[in-house]
Amino acid sequence: MLLVFFSMFLYLPSTEAYLVEDRNNILFHRPEVIEFLNTHINAHRECIQCILQKSLSVNCSEYTNDEKIRKSFPFYVEHNPKLPSLSQTYASMNSNKRIYYLNIVNEKFFPPIIFCLTYLETLYVKSSSFVIFDHQLPSEIQYLAHSLNFLEIYDTKIIHLSNEIGKLTKLIRLTLSNTSLMSLPDEIGDLSSLNFLLLPDNKLIFLPKTIKNLGSLKKLILTNNPLLRSIEPINSLPFLQILRLDYCSIKHIPLNLSQLMYLSMSYNDLTILTGIETLGYGTNDKKDFYFDNNSIQSIPSEIQHVRNLSSLNLNHNQLNNLPLSMFNIKTLANLYIKNHKFSDDDLKQIVQIFKCTNPKLNLVY
Repeated sequence: MLLVFFSMFLYLPSTEAYLVEDRNNILFHRPEVIEFLNTHINAHRECIQCILQKSLSVNCSEYTNDEKIRKSFPFYVEHNPKLPSLSQTYASMNSNKRIYYLNIVNEKFFPPIIFCLTYLETLYVKSSSFVIFDHQLPSEIQYLAHSLNFLEIYDTKIIHLSNEIGKLTKLIRLTLSNTSLMSLPDEIGDLSSLNFLLLPDNKLIFLPKTIKNLGSLKKLILTNNPLLRSIEPINSLPFLQILRLDYCSIKHIPLNLSQLMYLSMSYNDLTILTGIETLGYGTNDKKDFYFDNNSIQSIPSEIQHVRNLSSLNLNHNQLNNLPLSMFNIKTLANLYIKNHKFSDDDLKQIVQIFKCTNPKLNLVY
């Protein structure tokens, strides 16, 4: 009798939302159903699977326009607000009534119907849930391949990306910040238009070799991925200009990045800067490099070949000398060498030499 009663409510839209959120909210808190589910765990899981499969089976042909899609969302989506804010859920529509920008914030789950918005250019998600996709960016993301330029996800749990992410060949910017992301699929290398890849505050362990295929990439941020030990796959990226790798566990600097202008590798496991002369050799733009709070014991003399080196932060390392070639880097405007193994006499000598060779240098020691 109870099973019959339960099945009568399984496919109510409101029940789907409640079930995704919390099993104790199922069927408006009916105690007999809660008792049944607590007693029959396997049945509970089967029911969840059944409902989720129904939720994921979206037939986009049922919706004749984007306005109908917007109205079918399980939460309120404001239409073209006068004062749009990143802290609210809203949609921007053009004169043809097509949604090109969607902002999803603080929602209990991410509705699959979003993948029917075939003109969507920007998708911004923050503090929401992909629980119905098992905390993964689903394969249905490929439905947006012909339009999506910007995909930004913040403070939302997404452990893995589907292989279909590689089909977003028009994607310019991909951000997954504080999502618990553990890995990138090999297909990430198929994002031929990608300029910006921002993956801070995650749990990445390694980078796929295919990341070297991101020939348009200009900015890469991997800050605070404490399990990441190697970045070798990014070596030789032809257009990379900005690279942030603070608070990781990386042992070697990147190599052969001809257009690199900004590199930050604070709080890593560096001991030497071998190959530093291969960074930024193809551009005359100023270079700012940050290597503070590592275990660097020596600086290679080849540092003099870094073109237009402007700022170099070496604070909190283990140096006891500087190569003579450093004193001849005329472009150096800022040098930070606090907290090393220099003796007082060594520091005095370093200061005196720089006063002669580079009197305008801002030397912090």
